[in-house]
Amino acid sequence: MKRQIYSHVWKKLLKKNKLYCRGVVAPTWSCTHRQVTNYAAAQNSSAVLNLQKRHLEICCEPLQDSLKLSYVWLRDHCRCSECYNDTTNQRNLDLLQIPDNIKPTSSNIQDNKLIVTWEDGHTSEYCLNWLRNNSYNNYVTSQTQELLLWDKHTDIENKVAREDINNYMSSDKALYNVVKSIVDYGVAIVTNVPAAVDATEKVVQKISHVQHTMFGGMWQFSDHYSHYDTAYTCTALGAHNDNTYFTEAAGLQVFHCLHHIGTGGETLLVDGFRAAHDLKQTHPASYKRLASLPIESEYIEPGRHYFSVEPVLKLHPITNQLQQIRFNLYDRAPMRTLPYEETVQLYQDLRLLAGKVKDPQGEWWFKLHPGTVLINQ
Repeated sequence: MKRQIYSHVWKKLLKKNKLYCRGVVAPTWSCTHRQVTNYAAAQNSSAVLNLQKRHLEICCEPLQDSLKLSYVWLRDHCRCSECYNDTTNQRNLDLLQIPDNIKPTSSNIQDNKLIVTWEDGHTSEYCLNWLRNNSYNNYVTSQTQELLLWDKHTDIENKVAREDINNYMSSDKALYNVVKSIVDYGVAIVTNVPAAVDATEKVVQKISHVQHTMFGGMWQFSDHYSHYDTAYTCTALGAHNDNTYFTEAAGLQVFHCLHHIGTGGETLLVDGFRAAHDLKQTHPASYKRLASLPIESEYIEPGRHYFSVEPVLKLHPITNQLQQIRFNLYDRAPMRTLPYEETVQLYQDLRLLAGKVKDPQGEWWFKLHPGTVLINQ
């Protein structure tokens, strides 16, 4: 379960529709002016450059704030054709060629651009909006989402997007509704899809590529033991995240019941982020340990052995916001990644999280029928 926007596809879609992903916090800027003796007056009357020994500060109206920029950082981020390849979006400049004590001989602001001339005669230009968008503060706010958590009382069945396949494939608005539902709730549904693998694959390819694993790309499974996995049996499974034994678990999973005879076969969905949030509120120390202590998961069948060592709760390394959940009580390898003293406590923490996941108040049960495609994180 990983609530993460595929920016190269989804943000473009959001922009095209002139709508914005709900839950993304807008950046807040507060302007601060520092008076220093060594400064360069910009040609913009409202702009001031404060030059220091190893950095400069910019304060002007287009930025609505002061930016503190290291000289090394500025030189490293020069986007001229000599230093940067616009076609491949890769640097040409060798980091080792930038002196640690580099500084400009001149700098000024013209037409909303910062222009810097360096000691070796090289000139760099930076759009002020680009500097703002690539600042630390802007990065933190852009990576922070106000998640919409749900349980049985949220009326989740009527809130997730349900779009007809024809609208989904032809309308940007319908596609946007599906993407937004995945971002907001982790779930979306496409209806009236032909009960076939190739038709289901077209639904997937509309928003992302198909990830190939040892199971295949798009594949069918039933209660025949095609792989050494409980999913290939008639045994019921509790709420869990798949692929915890992969270094990079699936970002999205797509399910389509192509054929069904008999009773049973209901699908269970749980908002794992809601469960983790509840754990953080009631047992913050357990939440912190599950976000830091490594647990090994594995998949074993003849000729294959996959394993990965990660915390159950994976936090963003900068914002510390919950980014991914790797909760699977079935795929746990032998508990050998922690000493005895920590293992005893970890079992208690896992039980607490499992209790939140299995809380009946957080469960959404329904039955998938041929023609209904479920997309979930």
